[in-house]
Amino acid sequence: MKKSWFRSVNLKPQGPFSLEEMRTFIHRGEVGFQDLILDESKGEVWKPAAEWGVFELTLFPAGQLYIPGMPINEELPEWVVLVGQKGGTPLQEGPYSVSDIKAGLNSGRVSPYQLIWKSGLSGWCQVKDRPEFYASITSDQLSLERL
Repeated sequence: MKKSWFRSVNLKPQGPFSLEEMRTFIHRGEVGFQDLILDESKGEVWKPAAEWGVFELTLFPAGQLYIPGMPINEELPEWVVLVGQKGGTPLQEGPYSVSDIKAGLNSGRVSPYQLIWKSGLSGWCQVKDRPEFYASITSDQLSLERL
């Protein structure tokens, strides 16, 4: 199995990995839509994972269980959020509803970069990557978080 894929972890290249290993990282939520990856067999261009065209969007936890146009029950408490760290271990809080998380985004208690999960997803994903929360995240929140 050819290993030509690299992923960026804390701005440091990690790899090489095979295509199947990259698919596993994506499915587990370790690589998101916008995370930079490289296929060195295609040159030295780092691109967001979703732009490579070899990873179906439903492979990413952020794209699972979301059907455009289907109504969302915003009051159903089904989301778990990772918060803080006690002794280096993230704590899980919840379950929260979509409304709860939107309110947290609006008040600043929830960051667009926090990891969330609900039953049926293959892994954790960032709040900013889930379509349910797009409208509740401002560009200011996104730029301030990355400084």
